[in-house]
Amino acid sequence: MTSKTVPPRQRAAAPKKNFLKSQLEKRTFGELVIVVKAIAVVFVTVVPAVLATVVVSNAIRDTGVVMSYLRVPQSFEAIGYSSETATQQLLDEISILNKSSTAAKPKTQIGDAHLLEALSSIETPTGNLDIKSVQSLIQRVLGKTLTQISGEITTRKEDGRELTRLRLRQTPGRETLIDVETSQGPDGLFRKAALNLLEHIDPEIAAGIYWREYRDEENALRLTAIALAGGYPDAEKYAINLKSFILASRGQAVEALQASDQARAMDAAFVGAEYSRTFALLAGRRFDEALVAAKAGVERAPGSVNSFTTLGFALRALNQNDESIKAFKEGLRLDRSNVFAYRALANIYSSLSQSKEASDTLFTGVATVPRSAFLQFDYGENLRKNGRQHDAIGPLRKAYGLQPDNLMFLIGLAEVELGEGHDAEALRMASIVKMRVNSGEKVAQNFKQRADALISRLGNAP
Repeated sequence: MTSKTVPPRQRAAAPKKNFLKSQLEKRTFGELVIVVKAIAVVFVTVVPAVLATVVVSNAIRDTGVVMSYLRVPQSFEAIGYSSETATQQLLDEISILNKSSTAAKPKTQIGDAHLLEALSSIETPTGNLDIKSVQSLIQRVLGKTLTQISGEITTRKEDGRELTRLRLRQTPGRETLIDVETSQGPDGLFRKAALNLLEHIDPEIAAGIYWREYRDEENALRLTAIALAGGYPDAEKYAINLKSFILASRGQAVEALQASDQARAMDAAFVGAEYSRTFALLAGRRFDEALVAAKAGVERAPGSVNSFTTLGFALRALNQNDESIKAFKEGLRLDRSNVFAYRALANIYSSLSQSKEASDTLFTGVATVPRSAFLQFDYGENLRKNGRQHDAIGPLRKAYGLQPDNLMFLIGLAEVELGEGHDAEALRMASIVKMRVNSGEKVAQNFKQRADALISRLGNAP
């Protein structure tokens, strides 16, 4: 092949290859090692910094929000929570909350979707990247006004307990976004802070999370009232619909049906009103009418997991267990993280004495949604009933760790700790149960006898 037939790119590459070859031949082995080390240093130090700058600058440009590292106390650093890791943990909790909030209503209808969405997708800098320099660069080059988020974690002692407090501010404006305090340690602090932020951004969604994931009726109704007071676009129908569910759970069927009809009157196309109507009719023991409403929900929204879980409950009330199981399984096909479907399926299997199917369902549930306290608790209780008390202690501890304020979880864990011979820990928990019961806190009816037995055991302790 002549030089005229060689492509120009190959002709240009040839001298480079010859140069590299000659350089390699001239260098000693020691010199080559030094060169390789120099290249490695560049990749280890320069390249990550460049990539981090690109990632963070893109995130700031897209979201318009930049977050400085949280200032943390020495006690946090001592257990592995540096400023960087504490900040990332908070952002992770916000991201998880942002994903779960979509179950209530579309993000585009959240009062201030921008801030929650932005915080949930922030990329924190790595290494020694100067975030302020990147921020200034974005502002100068794009002429974009950025929202600066900053904050600190502080600790204090009270009655022998260490309380941790997290405050988060937004500038311009010096607006306080989060100001929470807890005795539940770093993980509890970050979870509480993320939910507190959501309360300020959109109280209706926060109310739904309190109701669905914590069964905290008091806070759910409080935030529903705030949402209904105005100032949160398009929140009213969701808030009144949630109120209908809460009323139905109380057995106030007439009031629940009225609230459902009110939500429908606000928006005739609102399929959520079919779901709340179903549960209001179930509360009034109007089972056939409830099934009609549930089927209407499926017809109007055949791709919604809520349609099939609602249908499953209506069929279950009519003892149509096989059909109910199919409905809940379809709900799980649409959304593998649907806690209600896992719990309802396990409940049906248990009632049919199909203990293996119940256990398998709950095992799959906790594997898929490990942060569901109720699934962890149900799984622990299931193991215990099947004679596997030692295995039950793990999920029961996880449930209590996720929701330490839940009295039912505390009672269940104390019983198992006692059965495992952990008397000191069990009696400590029993004393907390006694204190809370004596202060007037209500115990679920199916746990009252268990609470009394635990308190009695405490009284007989040496």
